[in-house]
This record gives sequence, C-alpha cells and structure tokens, in this order.
Amino acid sequence: MPRNKIFRPTLPPFVKILPLVVVGIVVGGAVDIRWRVAAIGALICAVVAVVVNKRRPLADIYAGVAIVLAAMATTTLRTTPTDLPYDQRTICTATITSIPTLQGHRHRCEARVECEGKVRKVELHADTALHARLGEKVALRTTLRKMPEGSYGRLMERRGVSGRCYVDRAEDWAVINEHSGGPSLAAVRAQEWMLRRFNRLGLTGDTEAVCKAMAFGHKGEMSQKLRINYSRAGASHLLAISGLHVGIVAMLVWAFCVLMPLAGRRGHIWRNVVCSVVMIGYALATGASPSVVRATLMFCIAQVALAEGGGRSTLNILCGALAVMLLANPNNLYDVSFTLSAVAVGGILIGYEPLMDRVQTKWRGVNWVWGVVIVGLCSTLATLPLVANTFGVVSLVGVVLNPVVILTANVIVLGSIVWVLLPWEPLSGIVRAIVGGAAELQNRCVEVVSSWEWSAVEVSLPDWLTAVCYVAVAVLIAMLPAIKNEKRIWKEKR
Repeated sequence: MPRNKIFRPTLPPFVKILPLVVVGIVVGGAVDIRWRVAAIGALICAVVAVVVNKRRPLADIYAGVAIVLAAMATTTLRTTPTDLPYDQRTICTATITSIPTLQGHRHRCEARVECEGKVRKVELHADTALHARLGEKVALRTTLRKMPEGSYGRLMERRGVSGRCYVDRAEDWAVINEHSGGPSLAAVRAQEWMLRRFNRLGLTGDTEAVCKAMAFGHKGEMSQKLRINYSRAGASHLLAISGLHVGIVAMLVWAFCVLMPLAGRRGHIWRNVVCSVVMIGYALATGASPSVVRATLMFCIAQVALAEGGGRSTLNILCGALAVMLLANPNNLYDVSFTLSAVAVGGILIGYEPLMDRVQTKWRGVNWVWGVVIVGLCSTLATLPLVANTFGVVSLVGVVLNPVVILTANVIVLGSIVWVLLPWEPLSGIVRAIVGGAAELQNRCVEVVSSWEWSAVEVSLPDWLTAVCYVAVAVLIAMLPAIKNEKRIWKEKR
C-alpha cells in the first residue's frame, strides 16, 4: 500500500445495515406514520438505489433510507393493540397457548382470547382447582384489564400481550375443547412432551427446575430465591437458552451426523441441512425466545457458509441475524433478553481474539481455562452498562464463577437431552447421578457466591448515559483499523 494512500476501513454489510434498522425502529415508534406510506417509500428508495447503482454514494444513501423506512413500516405493523373491553364483565372464549405455571394458588399462562370479534393475546390467571391445560379451549366470564404500569407491563405489551384476566370460580370456566390444534401449539406441545419424558428421571426441587430451564426453556418451576441467587452471582444467562445451550446441542447433533459426509459427494451438505433443521426444531420446541432464535439463526447461516465452502465473518453473521429478527419483530429491540444476548455475544466476538492472543500458551488445558475466563470477562464487561440500567445491580463475581458453571452447563444440557431422546430405565440411576449432581453442584456454587456481601453492587445508569457508553464503544471500535494503520505508517517512517 502506498504511504500516501488514505486508509478507508470497510465494514461487513450487515454491520452497516443493523444500525439503520435500529434507527428505523426508534423513529417508527416516535413518529405517527401509516405502514403503507413507509412501505411505499421504502420500495421507491430501493428501486432508485438499483437504478443509480453506478453512482455509489448516492445509491448507498437511497439504500440506507429504504432500510430505515422498511423498519418503520414493520414497527407500525407490530404495535400491540389495546382495544379490548377493559374493566367490564364480559364473556369470551380463550385457548391456552403456553404451559401453565404455578404462582401462588393460581396457574399463570398465555391465552388467545376471542372477544367482540377480536382475537388478542392475554395473560390468564386461573385458580388451580380449574386445572388449566395447554391447548384447552374454554368459555370465560371474566374482567379483562390492561397490563400494569411499569417495566413488566411494557415488556409484556411489547411481546404482544394486550391485557390480563383472572378466573377463580368454576361457574366462570367452561371447557369447550380439550385438544385445540394449530401450528403455534405444536411447538409448545413438543416442549411439554420433552418435559414429561424428563420427569421420568426422578429429579425434584431446584435441581429439576434448573435442568428444565437450561435444557428445555421452561422456567416456570424455578423458585424466586433461586432466581435471585443466579442474578446476584451473574449467572442468569444460564437459565435462558442462548448461544451456549444451542452450541452444546449442536455438538450433539454433529456427533450423530458425523458419518454423513461419507455417504457421497453431497454428504457434507446433507449433514449441514439436517443439523440446521434439527436446531430450528429445538429452538421452536424450547419457546423460541429471542436469544435462542438469534443463536439458531447464526448457526443456520454458518451452516450455509460451510456448505458453500466460503469463509464467514461471525460479526457479520451476528448482525445479519439481529437485523432479520428486528425486522420480523421490532419489539425485540426493547426486550431485555434480546438486547442482553446480542450485546454479550457482540462483546465476545470483538474482545475474545485480541485478549486470547495475549495469554495463549502451548498447553491446551491452560488455554481452555483462559478461554472460559475471557468469554466471561468479555460478556460481563459488554453487558455491564445495560445490566446497571435495567436491573440496578451489577455482579462482581460472574467471571470467577464462569469456568465452573460452563462445565456443569455442558453436563446438564447434554445429559438432559440424551435422556429425553433415550429414556432407558436401567440407566436412570447413572443419568440421575450425573445430571442431578451437576445441577446440585451448580446451584450450590451459585448459592455460596451470591451470599457474599460483595458479590454484587447496586448501580443504576440512566438511559442517556447507557446509550452514550455504547455509542462511544462503537465509535472506538470503528476507528481502531484507522488507528492501527496510522501506527503502522508512523513506525515505517521511523
């Protein structure tokens, strides 16, 4: 490269697209605009960008505006309606669409309610004596209420929940159909089937609850104390299925498909296809949370890249998966599980390699320990401002705990999945000892660490300061290639 040539670092395409999608969602939520207007504007800008493709700067501007307008259109379309007859006694029908979980003397679940010609998602609380079941269609006499004010209410509205209702009397509950169908219920039924198979292992209490949360995405049986312990210990990420869990299951799937490349010329492609299909099924069956969808999308995109035999940029894959998820459901931007997962993975992708290069040794065992510590350090530092903004509590011991809990997580997830696939009773005692022992060890470590007074500190960051932190880091990362190039030129001149 000539010394007088200006250095212009190039960014992967989705790294440039993702910020435009975020801007479109924010503007779409703040500006009152019809989705058709935004969609037509996006189409026109896209066509102009193609027409003036040879005039690069102008084409890029029109393409960027098209992406922003497209995000604005989807934001307007995905607004949760609040048009039910609230605060008045009404008769409606409801189909239970999630596995009921026990809260006090009621079962809490999500339901699809039909009322006055409208079909809306609501949060249903039914007395345990009514025996609410997944897929059951019931006639209700109840009072529909809006979601409560505050962060929980806003979170549920952004997840598409239009309200909540309570049913405590048998005369207000009449079963119409015990087995409603539909594609949306098929995945939840698969999750329920896995939980029933896992129950045959015979675990109980917090041990069973942690296994079900980590392997199958069912957190309804976790006690409040256990949730608090994991939060203070900085290990809450283990309870939500994410990249770690998807990676563990992917290793199992790859092990089953290890011989497929030997089946013929296209064997390796069929292996990638099978792995992708299985992982998509696993994501759907475990609740399709933002973190597991993001991880599964990244996995599938990586499989396509492998099948094509080309290289892949993990940061570009991450940004592409996030952009697709945000365009499909703009409310993900305000979902704390989505943002925490995205920021944590981004921090790992950016910080892992340069830090690992500095501590690399010739011993694999030492390198593995360093790798686990660095992953924990990168994810913890990356999510620090967001955690302080959302929860007001920052864990100080998460990095220390990570090497232990990642090891136990592998045992818990792999053991639980293998048992559900092959629940052979003669081996139940061995599997129970391995999986249950790993879960008990993990819970005990979390409990001990969370009991330390200095394990967590109370820190609350306002929204504007949190945004400033991440913008400053993004600008620094964008400038790093230019800074490195300037240093190289300066050294050459010397």
